[in-house]
Amino acid sequence: MGTKDPCEPLHETNLGKFIEEFRNWVAAHEDELAALLPAYADYDTRVDVARRLRRVLFDAGWGRVGWPAEFGGSGGTIVHRAAIHDELFRAGWGGPALFEHLEIVAPTLVRFGDPEFVRNVLPAFLDGSQTWAQGFSETEAGSDLAALRTRAEFDGTDWVVNGAKIWTSWAKYARWCLALVRTGAAEERHRGLTMMAIDLSAPGVDARPIRQANGTDELGEVTFDRVHVPPGQVIGEVGGGWTAAMYLLAHERGTLSWVRNCGYRENLTLASKKMTENTDRQVGAAALAILGVRSTAINLLAREAADEVLGADSAFNKLLMTRTEQTMYDTLRDLDSARVALPGDSEPDLLLQQEYLFSRVVTIYGGSQQMQLTTIARHVLGL
Repeated sequence: MGTKDPCEPLHETNLGKFIEEFRNWVAAHEDELAALLPAYADYDTRVDVARRLRRVLFDAGWGRVGWPAEFGGSGGTIVHRAAIHDELFRAGWGGPALFEHLEIVAPTLVRFGDPEFVRNVLPAFLDGSQTWAQGFSETEAGSDLAALRTRAEFDGTDWVVNGAKIWTSWAKYARWCLALVRTGAAEERHRGLTMMAIDLSAPGVDARPIRQANGTDELGEVTFDRVHVPPGQVIGEVGGGWTAAMYLLAHERGTLSWVRNCGYRENLTLASKKMTENTDRQVGAAALAILGVRSTAINLLAREAADEVLGADSAFNKLLMTRTEQTMYDTLRDLDSARVALPGDSEPDLLLQQEYLFSRVVTIYGGSQQMQLTTIARHVLGL
């Protein structure tokens, strides 16, 4: 980081000073970053640019910030990572593409993974050279995740996995899949599940992209035919997959909201330029909703930085993020429908259309809106 040792511990660093240093670095490398900051409608291009940006950040030391030194990071907390995201968006970044999963998968690897395995794979995740997919849902186990049927049997040397996953995030682009599989009896439900890191380049793996309504290949279907997984790639305890999965989902429903809220700023600016006397209340409501997400996300970041395990209350954040994202894009649609909802020729039009269509599904991924409400009712309100 500039003239500083990028491996220097950051946990005592003044956050304001850290933000200033990173902002100055971005300004000093404006020419180098120019092609890596805009958003791209073509998703393959977006992924490629995101990989290149991760490499630049990693080589400069910033990409290792917020991760434990024993696994290839330079210390610090999620708050430092959040500050970097915020500043990148402020500089014109178009979004993380598949590297949203850094804030979902990587914390789970660090907390539950075999230390030697994590030391081997985390740096390649941080520098963009190897990315991860998340394999939870199946055709008959979406909202009811405990009903999944992908199975792993131990043959005395390795775990052997057979089954299939659907709606697997970033399967087309990933080297690894963090998968939830059944190692116990079906009637054990969540008590018979285990989380494993599966190499998608291993024999017996077939990953096929699913073309989404918005034209991207973000999701995929992955099948496993006698895929061998070494014991060191079990994440957490055998039979303890539900605990690891709930930890992961708390991040997907909670701390990820910071990354997504940072990206709302540009769209709010776009909406304000189209605002009229008849729509000022609508834009104002969207702005307040964004501030609400930002406020609750900051609280979750602080709790995570204090090593507090996020629990069922992260469902509140998922609901707030969901409603805010849809409110934001509904506002854009109403103010500028030709750019958002109708076919367009320019790249910004295509990108806005992609984002608008994706905002329709945010009530489903990471647990449906109905599941979040049930979680809050049962585990927060005790109803």
